[in-house]
Amino acid sequence: MMSVPLDPNIVDESTPVQVRFPNCANCGALASDKFCPKCGQETLSEPPTVADFLRMHIRRYATWEGMFWQTFSKLFFAPGSLTVEYAAGRRSRYLRPLQLYLTASVIVFATAQLFGLSLELRLLGDYGIHLVRASSLVEDENIRGSRLMPAQIIADYVDTPAVREFKSMSREDRFRFLRARRVQYVSYFVLLLVPLYAAILKLCYIDRRRRYAEHLVFGLHAHSFLLFMLLIEAKLPTIAADALSLWVIAYFVIALKRVFGGTWIETVGRGTAMLTLYFATFFVGNLLLVLALIQI
Repeated sequence: MMSVPLDPNIVDESTPVQVRFPNCANCGALASDKFCPKCGQETLSEPPTVADFLRMHIRRYATWEGMFWQTFSKLFFAPGSLTVEYAAGRRSRYLRPLQLYLTASVIVFATAQLFGLSLELRLLGDYGIHLVRASSLVEDENIRGSRLMPAQIIADYVDTPAVREFKSMSREDRFRFLRARRVQYVSYFVLLLVPLYAAILKLCYIDRRRRYAEHLVFGLHAHSFLLFMLLIEAKLPTIAADALSLWVIAYFVIALKRVFGGTWIETVGRGTAMLTLYFATFFVGNLLLVLALIQI
């Protein structure tokens, strides 16, 4: 029986074809598409044309802008929704929690420093959260509660060379000294408060048996909102600023209810316990911050 020679132009479909994909120039992984599946970089070896360059950056800008507005619309107008979305796995459409916090921190503290604004959440008169002050009037001994100010407590009960030098300054000089240093470090102070806030949250909702990371995500979202509210409140008249402070408290209660569930009475009770522990933590942390700033 004679064998028929095979036509070299005919491909035997039973033989697997070996396809060689290029390696990503950035991370070295095999990249079978326009983007590397590992690091996300474009796989084009040639520089893009002008049309490709513009198309790529317009797409990126549109994606970022959409992500930006989706994130901030939920942050401001739907308390707790960002945390719910994150827990549900819908994450790529929003800024990540830490990215959101860092964005808020840069915008808020840079603006406060540039325009000399106060960042404070007034709850009962002059009592509340005060991160940066634009006026030294709060140092006046005639104002009720000034003896409880961190700087005054340190001046009364701590005796070190740096504190003695601080005490020898006038009130205006003390204020300018602390404010100049505080603006530089307060963003790190607030960032340190976030994991402490998450720990308090976990303690108050320990029966929910949620991971600490979930509480940390809520803390990042909550503090991002708080920073923006402090910035908005800085330019409002007193009545409007006080009303906004009350809305911030209500916002957190609504966010807790949406994220952790429970009845309204239960949520208000847990929220009150959280607020009490948080203010105590904030006061002690603020005291240590001022002491550290004086010692530097």
